[in-house]
Parts: sequence; C-alpha cells; structure tokens
Amino acid sequence: MKKFFKILGIVVLLLVVVVIAAPFVFQDQIAQVVKDKLNQSLDAEIEFGEVDLSFIKAFPDARLNIADLSIINKAPFAGDTLFYAQETYVDMPLFDVFNDASEPIRINELIVDGAVSRLKVDENNISNWDIASAKAEKQPQDTTSGFNLALQHYEINNSELSYEDVTTKNLLILTDIQHSGNGDFSLTTSTLDTETSAKVIYSLDNIEYLSGQNVQLDADILMDLENQKYTLKDNKALVNALELELQGYIDLEEDYTMVDLTFFAPSSDFKNFFALIPETYRSNLDGITTTGDFVVNGEIKGQVSDNLIPTMDINVKSNNASFQYPDLPQKVTNIFIDAQLVNKTGKVDDTYLNIANTSFNIGSDRLEGRAMVTALTSNMKVDMNVKGNLDLDNLSQSFPMPEDIDLGGRLALDMAAQFDMESIEKERYERVNTRGIATLTDFKYIGDAFENPFLIRRAAIDLNQSTIRLDDFDAITGNTDIKASGTINNLIGFLMKDQGLKGNFKLNSNSFDVSDFMEETTEVASSNQTTTASTKEAVKIPAFLDANLDFNLKEVRYDGLTLKNVQGIAAVRDETLTMSDVRSDIFGGAIGLAGMVSTKGAQPVFNMNLNMDNLDIAQAFNGFEMFQKYVPILQALQGKINTDIQIKGDLSNDLSPILTSINGNALAELLTRDIKTGAAPLLDRLDQQLSFISLKDIDLSDLKTKLKFQDGAVQVSPFDFKIKDIVVTASGRHSLTNEMDYTMDLNVPAKYLGKEGASLLSQLQASDIENLTVPVPVRFSGSFAKPNVQVNLEAAVTNLTNQIVEIQKQRLKEKGQDALGGAIQDITTGKNPLGGIKDIIKGNKPTVNDTAAVKQPVDSVTKQPVPKEPVKETARNILNGLLNKKKDTTKS
Repeated sequence: MKKFFKILGIVVLLLVVVVIAAPFVFQDQIAQVVKDKLNQSLDAEIEFGEVDLSFIKAFPDARLNIADLSIINKAPFAGDTLFYAQETYVDMPLFDVFNDASEPIRINELIVDGAVSRLKVDENNISNWDIASAKAEKQPQDTTSGFNLALQHYEINNSELSYEDVTTKNLLILTDIQHSGNGDFSLTTSTLDTETSAKVIYSLDNIEYLSGQNVQLDADILMDLENQKYTLKDNKALVNALELELQGYIDLEEDYTMVDLTFFAPSSDFKNFFALIPETYRSNLDGITTTGDFVVNGEIKGQVSDNLIPTMDINVKSNNASFQYPDLPQKVTNIFIDAQLVNKTGKVDDTYLNIANTSFNIGSDRLEGRAMVTALTSNMKVDMNVKGNLDLDNLSQSFPMPEDIDLGGRLALDMAAQFDMESIEKERYERVNTRGIATLTDFKYIGDAFENPFLIRRAAIDLNQSTIRLDDFDAITGNTDIKASGTINNLIGFLMKDQGLKGNFKLNSNSFDVSDFMEETTEVASSNQTTTASTKEAVKIPAFLDANLDFNLKEVRYDGLTLKNVQGIAAVRDETLTMSDVRSDIFGGAIGLAGMVSTKGAQPVFNMNLNMDNLDIAQAFNGFEMFQKYVPILQALQGKINTDIQIKGDLSNDLSPILTSINGNALAELLTRDIKTGAAPLLDRLDQQLSFISLKDIDLSDLKTKLKFQDGAVQVSPFDFKIKDIVVTASGRHSLTNEMDYTMDLNVPAKYLGKEGASLLSQLQASDIENLTVPVPVRFSGSFAKPNVQVNLEAAVTNLTNQIVEIQKQRLKEKGQDALGGAIQDITTGKNPLGGIKDIIKGNKPTVNDTAAVKQPVDSVTKQPVPKEPVKETARNILNGLLNKKKDTTKS
C-alpha cells in the first residue's frame, strides 16, 4: 500500500510538471497553427507579437494570450489596418492544444481588449472587410479543421469601431465600447444575454448629427444559429438619459439581411427632450420643471443589401410644451416640434428629413422655423425658412449663462433659402436662392472675447439680391469704432459647411485701437520687480474670414504708435492678412506699405515693404523701436528722413516685430544739416578727438546709404558726407546690443595743418597746397553709449610724408628740365650752360660768368637725394598737433 501511494505521488508530481512545462513546449506550435489557419481563411496579412499559453489561468481550459494581433488589408486597401487588438484571450479545451493543423480547435471563451477596427467603403463601393479567402469560399465546409466556435462567454473592452462610406459620406464612430455576451453558441437555439455601452458620433455629408451621445443596450437575444435569425426579447436602451424599448428581429439571409425593428420611448414627458442632450451639457438641469409631451417612436423594416436599405419612419413630436429653470424668472413656452426621418422605397437617396414645424416663445418673443432636407446621401437639397424676433436680454432670464458673459440687443429674422450642397461646395452661388432680411440692433456683448464691451448699434443683412448684402454694420469697443458694408458670397456655406466667410467689404473708422482686440490673461511678476505685468493673448487673424477689405481709418493705434489717415486694400484668408497700396500719415511724413502678416502657425510672421517719406527724425526715433535699436545714431539728428525698407521676420503676441529675427535691406536718405550736441556720445567723442572738426559743420543733407539687417546685426554700406570741405567716407556694422565696428576715412585738406605745417609746406607752391589732402583713418569700436575712437596716425603720417616727398621730387625734376633747356640755349649762343643750371636749382637768378661746375654732369640735378626722414618727423608733429590740439587746450 505504501508503494502504491509512493507511485501515485510520483504520477501527480509528473502531471504537475507537465501542466507547468507543457505551455512552454507547445505555445510556439499553437501560435503557428493559429496564424496558419487565419491566413488560410482570410485574404489579409495576420500578424501578432508575443504569444503566451497557460494551463492554469483558465483551468480546466487552456488560455492562449495573443498580444498585438493585427489584420492588415491587401489591395485595394493595401497597408491599411483593418483590425488591431492590444490583447486577445482565447480559452480552449485543454487537449485541443495538442491538435495538429488538420484538426479543429474549439473556442469556449474570447476576450478582446483595446481593439480598434476601421471599416471603410471606398469610392468604387468596395469594402475593406471583405477579406474572406476566395479559395476558402470555393472549398466545401470542413468541420474537421479550422476553428469551432463553442462560445459560452465573450467580451470586447475599451475598444473603438469606425465605419466610413466615402460615396455616401456616412461616418459612424463608436468609442469607449464595452460589450459582453453570455450564451451557448454550441446549441442550435439559445438565449444570448448582452450588455453594451458606447459613445456614438455620426455625421452625414460633414454635418454632425450625433456628437458623443452615450448609448446603452441591455438585451436578451434569442439566437437561431441554424437559420441565422436573432430576435430581441427583454431589453432596455438608453440614448443619453432617454429610455427606449425595442422589438423585432434581424434575419441573415444568403444575399441580404432582413430587418424588422420598432422602438418607442415608454415615457412621453417633455423631460425626455433634455435627456437627449449630452451629459456634459446637462449638469445644470437639476430642478427644471416641464409641461407637455415629447414623443419618440419609429420603425425600420425591410432588406439590407448592396442596393437597398430598410424603409423607415422615425418621429419626434412635441405639442405646446414648456420648461423653466429653477433659479430663473422667465419660462420658455409654446414649444412645438414636429420632425420625421422617412424612407418609403428602400432606396438610399429617397431618405428625407422633414421638420414641419419648430417654434417656441421666450417671453413675448417667438421664433419659428421649418426645413425639408432631401437626397441626404447624394447632393443634399435644403428648403428652409426661419422667422421671429428675440430680445437677447431675455436669454439670461430663461437660460443659464456663464457668469462672465452678458448679452443684450434685439434680433429680427425673416429669412428663407433653397440650395443644394454641391452648389455650396463648388461655390456656384447663382444656384443658391435666398430672400429676406436680418437685423441686429443695440447688441451688447461683455465677456472674455474682448477686453472691453463690444457694442453693435446696428447690423443689417439683405438676402433679396443675387448676392447677400451687408447693408450696415456700426460697432464700438473700447477706443475703436467700426462701420462696414459690403457683399457676402457664401453665407450658407459659412453657416453649414465650415467654409470661410467670403465677401468684399468696405471698412471705415475714426479710431481703431489694436489693443481693443487683445485679451488680457495672467499677471506675471519678474524676479527683480515688485509689480506685476499683464500679458496679452496672441492676436489671431480670424481663420473663418476669406474676404477683401477696402479700408479708410482716420486714426490707428498700434504698438505705441498713432497713425493717421490709414487707407488701402487688404485680403484676409487662411489666417493671413495681405496688404497692398496702404498709405498712412505719421511722424510729420507718410508711410506706404505692402506685404503680409500671418498668424497661422505657432509663431506669427511678417514680410513687408515700407516706403517712408519725409519723416521727422526725432519723432520717428522715439516712435520706432526698430530705429532705436538698428540706427541709434538718429537720436542726435534733427530734420527729415526718407527710407525704403524690405524686411521679414517673426512677430510677438501683440504683433510687434521681434527685432532679433529681422532680415532684410534698407535704403536711407537723410535730409538734415542739424546735429544735437550731447545726444550721441559717438559724435561727441569724435568732436573731442579731432580738433579741426565741429559738429555744427557736419553736412548730412542728401546722405544716402544702404543697410542690411541679418542675424540681429546691421551692415552699413560705404557712404560719403562732408565736414566743411573735408570729404568723409564711412562704413561698418553693429549689433542690436550696440557693439560696433565702423571705419571712417577723412580726407583732410592741407590748409587745416595750421602754423605747424607752414614750414613744411613753405617750399610747396600754392597750387600744390590747394590740391593736397591727408587721409586720416578712424576706427570706432565699443558701443554707441561708450565708444572707442582710434585714429591711425601712422597711416596718416606716412601718407602725408609720401605726398610731400613726391611733390618735391616732381618739382626738382621740373627744375632740372628747365635748366637743361637753358643749357641748350646757352650752347647754341656760345655761353657756359652749367651756371644757369645751378642757379635754377638754388632758386637764384642765373649768372652769365659762373663756370664752377663745368665738369659736373648735367643729369646730376635730378638725382639729388631728398631728405625724407626730416619731412616725416615734421609731418608727425603736424598731425599730432592737429589731432590733439583741442584736447590739450581743454586741459590748459
């Protein structure tokens, strides 16, 4: 007996080892079998990640865990993922694990988690889920291999399903899907107990009809698997909080599906209307009181095939209902709703929506409307009208409004329209028929959208013409007044198809302040400041606007500037303002500009051509930060300036240029002779360094130069100006932090050398002195506030020395030539020529009897050495005195 128990213990131990070890031995085999069977039956690529087989987790079944299962389409949807699941759990009988590829694998339980399925019908009416292998379909059904669904339980958790039909423009999206079913799929007939919840989004032709409504269905379904018929038994459905009951069946035939469903709301209380509102917007409905009814019912019957849909008749009605919020004084009364969604033929394009009447009262004001929408899935056609009056002050008396919003004014409507969506999409506005008027008077808006109250005295739209006219728009906010008129090309497309508002408008204003259209946000205190500074939200060019503007603005305030008589033409589209032929008076002159500003990206940008005529320099310098940073020397000038500027770069939130980002060029012309002493340290330092310069003698009139802006620096091309009769050439560069590197060459006339140069120049003739100039190179470094001035004395000395020596050489050469000519004459007349040559060289009158140098060669006069070093030293002394004279006299 002891031996028996010992053997039994060994057997049990071996079984435990097999249970634990077998999954590791067979899981790869099982994974390959699963992949092979799926690939054989599906015309798609089946892939998955890790596979785990356990004999413990679902005992007595084996559990196969497949990670990252994906089904990827082949042509014509090649590369599209039809189905993906993060985790897939398949429970099967333990011994089915050991089946080979020719034997069936029974599935008892299936759990899918984190699945995404994308169902699509393309423009050729081909569906991407039609992936059954043609070879598998032709073969007779083989129950001895493949998969055998003997499901007892299944789940689909945290999943998403979408269906898109490109041709009919139907889009259905189910998110947050939680679905489970319990039943026995091994039986011919059985009852399946299901629980389902999801959020539903549905749109047709880009118009969204359901936007995240919560849908729940708890239903018992009688399954007839042999005849593929599924009948609803006990069930309860919720659309948001609206309860519905469903009856009927779905029958899957060979070539079509037969549907026979009816539904209705068991309660007819008008509160059901609010139950349809998404939960996000139902938080303030507690305590609301209602009267009247709200009836929802419908039936869907008929075949579903490639060419047909079921007929349908869905009704929503309400008669003489009312509601009132608990804390508000005004009741909304006389509510009538009569809407039907109908299809009588089974043809998709024969579906229509008839809103026969929708009307209600707020106080004594009544709004009513109707609409007929046909050809829902093709070229949708709309016939609609709306009429009524509304005192916007009553809205806050009847509906809860955000605390920071205050509305007021009167709206009057009497409008009708007939159109088809193809005409709207293709902008064939001549096929759009509109009529009627709409007016808004004494409108008031106080809220976050504007810093100040936005008031519209009157706005009027006339729809009785071929193009819709904005007859009047008169508004004010803060320091801004606006008057506008014009034409609107696509009001229907703007309201229904998310098109930009297209039109042509004239805009007039006596005062336009850009800051009125900026929203103040948070307050920020810097680390070294005790006060806080309000920041502004970025100014955005409206994305919905696609229009041309002809504007005349008497005064515009922008970025600390005041512009007068701003006129021009602008186009607004794609969040970009493009301006042309814009003119404005500013700083005692005028500015013309053309270019663009775009706020489409995360970083606003601009590209502008500016033509500035006759601007007052002092006003322009104080008003333009760009002048202060890029041309700081202007602060010392008085007079006028002309300049043409081509620049581009980034903009800040308030649309001010970010100077470090600017790139471009400028051509500037100064119209001034006046310089303010003490206003520019650079000029003052230059005045101190050079004794012969006085700021009052600098002539900058008609000065022209080119500037290049790049990488936060300014490159100035060479330009000339005069200080009395001294010609000065300057060029160089400086950065926005005012580090500079400039050179200035002064061509100083010899007459400025003074008494110190008298002895050196005394041997030169007056004509030589008149034409003699000394180039004095000057280099500026440091900053404009603390400049360093360096005079290249050596270069000036060398240049002056060389000029004087060269003039002396030339004079000696000329004297030698004169002496040679006299000698020839003496020879021809029988006189001694050498005496005359010596006299000419010495500057004496020639004597007839001088024969001392008879034996000296005549050409020796041109080879007399010139004493260069004494001349250079004298030149050095002269320039030292010239450059330092003022400094020395200041010290004395």
